[in-house]
Amino acid sequence: MNSTGFITDLIEWIDNNLEEKLDINTVAGRAGYSKWHLQRMFKRQTGYALGEYIRMQKLRVSAERLANSGEPIVSVAISLGFDSQQSFNRSFKRHYGQTPGDWRRGGMQPHMTANRPH
Repeated sequence: MNSTGFITDLIEWIDNNLEEKLDINTVAGRAGYSKWHLQRMFKRQTGYALGEYIRMQKLRVSAERLANSGEPIVSVAISLGFDSQQSFNRSFKRHYGQTPGDWRRGGMQPHMTANRPH
């Protein structure tokens, strides 16, 4: 398999395992590459750092869950691997420009949502 196919498969695996403990070491171990080599390949193929991609996808899923369910914000945050609701709130606001609570109350801005790289 070439590196393009490998990275595409890896992205699919990441996207299907966002509720697992996903950090660079875990993903590199799963992929069978050193974290340094994997990060270089991933960045070259997608334009995103591996950790940045994982964070973006977790935030994308959290935004969807907040918009489409009544699940408590803290539950969404913890289930996607954020250390605390405060950490989640900071990351969410940095990425979307508004708090998770504001997003849920209808202030969603679809043009701000993260795109999936390919």
